[in-house]
Amino acid sequence: MLNSQQLIGLMTIGLFLMGTQPTIAQSTANTPTPTNRSKPQRIIFKPPPNQSKPKSTSSGGSRSNWQCPQDATLNTTSANKTPLMLLTPTDSNYGLTIAEHPTFLVYLPQTSAKQVVLSLMTEDNQLHSQSFIPIKGEPGIISIKLPDSFPLLEVSKNYQWSLVLICGEKPNPNDPVITSWVRRVVLPQLQSQPRTTLEQADAYSEQGIWYDAVINLAQIRNAQPNDQVMADIWTDFLKSVGLEAIATQPLRL
Repeated sequence: MLNSQQLIGLMTIGLFLMGTQPTIAQSTANTPTPTNRSKPQRIIFKPPPNQSKPKSTSSGGSRSNWQCPQDATLNTTSANKTPLMLLTPTDSNYGLTIAEHPTFLVYLPQTSAKQVVLSLMTEDNQLHSQSFIPIKGEPGIISIKLPDSFPLLEVSKNYQWSLVLICGEKPNPNDPVITSWVRRVVLPQLQSQPRTTLEQADAYSEQGIWYDAVINLAQIRNAQPNDQVMADIWTDFLKSVGLEAIATQPLRL
């Protein structure tokens, strides 16, 4: 049997534990989850090394030929004078992807054109693929995915991709055209653990994987148009590669 001193000791321990339980529960409830702690608040793109870039990465477009002739009256205000623009880093006009059939982002000014042509050429000027894509003509950023039925991009090869704005019923040599470069790489370490889409975009940005980082961020921004934090992340990301001119343009993905 327990004597009186032992009973008093057990009661004291029990009261102490009862008194500490609410404090422990409250502390656990207020502890941020690992997901909240790791959510990036700012994503800055880090360019990859330049050793694999093609010899020439200059854009084929020009500011004097960024719209169809009949559209001159549509783009008279300063807000509408942002030219046809591919979303690639402005200092290199070149980006990496891990996708076999990547998605490209393009800023289109207001236009009467009804379609564009997406073409990919190999570095030795062989046609890889080409497709005509309908557009609505509204100003904003659109996404153009290389169709899955097309040949996939080979790993470690450079491709020049171009977008032609078809101003008439059929392509014309004077139609606005702008070009950039893409190279497919393999980075299995990015798939080693589950990530949110935002964390995945941050990881791509850290590794210099441009096309996958920008499409991930664009999709989040498109899905959360009223999220100011996401708007700031999107703006900072585009500013880091010289694309601040289109940071506030509408997404039409």
